Amino acid sequence: MSLRRLAALASFAVLVLTAASPAPLGWPTPLPTTAPAPQPTVLWNGAPAASFSLDVRPLDFTPDGVARALVRVVLHDAHGNPATLRHGADFDYFTDRGSVQWQTRLRFGGPAAIVSVRDDGPVNVRVVANRPGGLGEQRVSFDTRTWRQPRVVAEPVGPHLVRVGWFPQFRSGVVRVYRIDASGRRTPAASVPAPSSSWDDAAVRPGETARYAIARPHAADVRLRAEVPPQLPDSAANAIRGKSAWLAFSGDPLDDDAYSKLDVDQIVATAVRAGLRSVELRLAYGAFDEVTPNANATIDRLIDGLCAKHIAVIGWTVPRAAAFDDLSRNVAVAAYRTPAGNAITGLAVDLERGEEFLGDGPTGYAALRTYLGRLRRAVGSRVLLIATVEDPFLEHLDEAKFPYSAIARDADVLQPMTYWRMLGPWDSVPKAQAAVAGSVALVRRLAGRDVPIDVGAQTGVLSKRGAPPGDELAAAIDSSRRAGAIGVAFYDWTGTGPEQWDAIAGASW
Repeated sequence: MSLRRLAALASFAVLVLTAASPAPLGWPTPLPTTAPAPQPTVLWNGAPAASFSLDVRPLDFTPDGVARALVRVVLHDAHGNPATLRHGADFDYFTDRGSVQWQTRLRFGGPAAIVSVRDDGPVNVRVVANRPGGLGEQRVSFDTRTWRQPRVVAEPVGPHLVRVGWFPQFRSGVVRVYRIDASGRRTPAASVPAPSSSWDDAAVRPGETARYAIARPHAADVRLRAEVPPQLPDSAANAIRGKSAWLAFSGDPLDDDAYSKLDVDQIVATAVRAGLRSVELRLAYGAFDEVTPNANATIDRLIDGLCAKHIAVIGWTVPRAAAFDDLSRNVAVAAYRTPAGNAITGLAVDLERGEEFLGDGPTGYAALRTYLGRLRRAVGSRVLLIATVEDPFLEHLDEAKFPYSAIARDADVLQPMTYWRMLGPWDSVPKAQAAVAGSVALVRRLAGRDVPIDVGAQTGVLSKRGAPPGDELAAAIDSSRRAGAIGVAFYDWTGTGPEQWDAIAGASW
């Protein structure tokens, strides 16, 4: 589920997703392979780049109380013409203050990063090209004092939460927030002491208009309003009971796993034949909407096709920051509904360490601790939240390394990624059984409360140990049930071959 893990599967031929489908009732077959692909080579649309420059522009002042600038890498060929990168880029972004987060190439049309700061003034950015090699580095600066956008903003994170932010951060004094009713009367809502940049209003009601007055030290009062979205559809843990599978796609029609190559009928037929109760469909990576405008019609048809067979579609999301735009993208996924009226059934939120995810060190740990709680406050108590977590048994993790109990407080289901062959030499039937039993028991203990567990089971080639054979996978599924799990989710559709699909179909739940 990590991008490192996803990259390991990127070279598979996704025949289940292609128009050249197998015969009816035939299982899809991935490209035969014995090991994950190496790091992707650099691919270009046209001539390769010989140099690059940087384009920087203001994005916004956010409800988190930060100023954000977009830094884009602009590639040029040997003649100075624009060069377009397909994939394989690796650029490092450095800033003299604030924080920086690289962005998926599809979000801004190429290599890019977002720089965020909480204080006014100049910011210096340095960008180093690692791949393609030989392009060197470039520098760029921006100054938030020249920006003209509103510096105090209020936006709904979801139907139960509005975030109010102000820039720059106050280092002394108190920011006072007042609610304003329909008659214009002000009522004190919060006094936020310095240092402060934002405040969350969890007392809003779905579908209402929230009105505020913000009083900052030595500044004029600002009046704001936020249109709170309607209540989200109810969903519960029953949707994930039994067998499920993760399915990802790319919004780039030139990618191997492009939305344009999805064979909707074959996917639905495979899900039915395998006895799947649900499909976890990846719909967001950080704040990036995977359902690009061009992909929209295909994804809607896929959701409609699965729902017609009473197979729930759960929104698989990959958070990257406990920030407004990331959280609100998750809420948008939970609210997704096709033109035919079929809705997403809750969220499977992929909570992991690393720069592809919520980060490393104390900052990453804090984000892991708080993300699901903030999301829960935004969506309310009646929306299914599955917390997809790293496996503590196979990865030798405890509460000091990964905040299982904090995550479990707001999760309806915990879903450990129990990829036994990838994470260790668990490459036999008895070892797979022991790995699953050990994982379920340890997750249950670390959760600190009685929360349902859904096992994330490996089906494809994620390491040199290869894919689990059918008997091993069947034993792992049986071990999950015996350990008290409510179901098994298979990672992932792309790498699952006929032998594994047979084992899945033959397993009762």
